[in-house]
Amino acid sequence: MIQIPGFIDLHTHTRYPDNNEFPFEDIDHSAINGGFSTLLAMPNSEIPIDSINNLKIAQKIDHKMKTKVHRVGALTKNLEGKELVNYREFIENGITIFSDDGKSLINDDLAEEAFKEISNLGGAIFQHCEKSCHSSPGDIAPPNADNGLIPIDNDEELEVLERDINLSQKYGTRYHAQHLSTYESVQIIKKAKEEGLPVTCEVTPHHILLNNENLDTNNGLYKMYPPIRTEKDREGLVEGLKSEIIDIIATDHAPHRPETKNVSFKDANRGVVGLESAFPLIYSSKIFELEEILRFMVINPTKILQELGYKTLDTFNTWKKSRSIFNTRSFYKNSLFENENIDIERVLSNV
Repeated sequence: MIQIPGFIDLHTHTRYPDNNEFPFEDIDHSAINGGFSTLLAMPNSEIPIDSINNLKIAQKIDHKMKTKVHRVGALTKNLEGKELVNYREFIENGITIFSDDGKSLINDDLAEEAFKEISNLGGAIFQHCEKSCHSSPGDIAPPNADNGLIPIDNDEELEVLERDINLSQKYGTRYHAQHLSTYESVQIIKKAKEEGLPVTCEVTPHHILLNNENLDTNNGLYKMYPPIRTEKDREGLVEGLKSEIIDIIATDHAPHRPETKNVSFKDANRGVVGLESAFPLIYSSKIFELEEILRFMVINPTKILQELGYKTLDTFNTWKKSRSIFNTRSFYKNSLFENENIDIERVLSNV
């Protein structure tokens, strides 16, 4: 038995507030089962977090959770990329992080306005880098784009990331790049950090554990954004973590109803769950030492949140080293790692 601090996830989709299709208890159970104590919730819920009224609706539910949940405000109204929200009002209500995650803020003029205003207010932008998200979102990374699937090239990520780094440099805006997936993105972040820019970034477990060799393009579970990419990209992300260019591992936990994932790749919704599988799969991969994993999933996420005025919930959880099979315990099971071998499992929760 070993005691491990509660993990901090800076990229969770709670789905709620909605019409009770995704009960908050499921997110809570997923977090507890996976050893997470604190979650940063993205604003792309059915009721988007683009106003203080909607924020209050979400926070009323958050307070029922055993897990600590912090909220991110939307960058634009209804996450449509057309009109900025009232950032000052959000910051006056304790929200300093803004994102349209699930989509990018693509309009260059609007992005510049957002970077300038959020910098002046002392906030931060967390960006989902996908150039075509509002026009023709793709399905899968090359070379797997067959059977009518739309390819998602590396440039989809790189063009937005490069623009944002330039805006961060221009206005001094605190910037966090979400779920990086390419070797080239790591090099862009490396250069930005060498220049002393206020930039951090994250990568997901599935992007450091999987590549797109022999990817089953008939299985809707594998559809996500960003897509699983090449072995070169995967190795670049792993090296980015080991060299401390990439700051954290975040789950991008995105529950979906079974009928939206158990369909063809083309018709499937994008996203996978990850709160329960993140630590046991990463630990069991033996890519990283436990000390490194704690840096990526506890120390660095805590530092980022605290710098932006958010508190974390300090807990310790018991884990047992034993050879077993991973299975998702919560209701939404759109995981890529069902029935995978693991070397450690959760015993109980102090959350």
